Amino acid sequence: MVKTAAKPASSLEDQVHRPISLSGPARTRCRARIGDMVILGVRIEFYDKVGDVGERSQNMLGAIFRDHAFRAAGVPAAGELFSLTSLRVGSREHHVGVEFTGHGPFLPVRLVEHYPTPIDDEGNAPSWWDRSAEPSANVVLHTTMSDDPILRRKMMERFATPASGWVGMFSSGSDLDQLWWELYHSAAATGLEGLPG
Repeated sequence: MVKTAAKPASSLEDQVHRPISLSGPARTRCRARIGDMVILGVRIEFYDKVGDVGERSQNMLGAIFRDHAFRAAGVPAAGELFSLTSLRVGSREHHVGVEFTGHGPFLPVRLVEHYPTPIDDEGNAPSWWDRSAEPSANVVLHTTMSDDPILRRKMMERFATPASGWVGMFSSGSDLDQLWWELYHSAAATGLEGLPG
């Protein structure tokens, strides 16, 4: 059964793209066969307080996302764990001090958004389809953000470079929004293609 929620976008959380929730046994949905690889997008949502999987997190601060970001053995189900080391941007030595609030070296997947591709009678994407010819899935992760401005800046600068492929989405004019764009434009102006390593 597919459920959609139709309500006006009244908060930052409502503005973050959440197309559908799927029900059914988590372990039987979207499993890749051994040897198959899938491409995943990831959205990391920042909150003041993160609830347990299945519970609502409180006071969304913003999000960063990247479509087609990772190659994975399969699409994880809600509740399964996503490795934090995969969220590094750049080499390990440039990652020191960047932390997420998680379960050890993992964040639990909060929900999975599926983007199927329509096909014609021959199994191809129709000519009117203006998106990727390949289906995709995005995993959504929830975490907190450090109150320490130095650590917050260090975390944000790992992602706020044009070549990283990550996109920030924060309330317009907020401190986080200003910090994201300051770092992004600074990296673009200096020609920083991404982090070394």
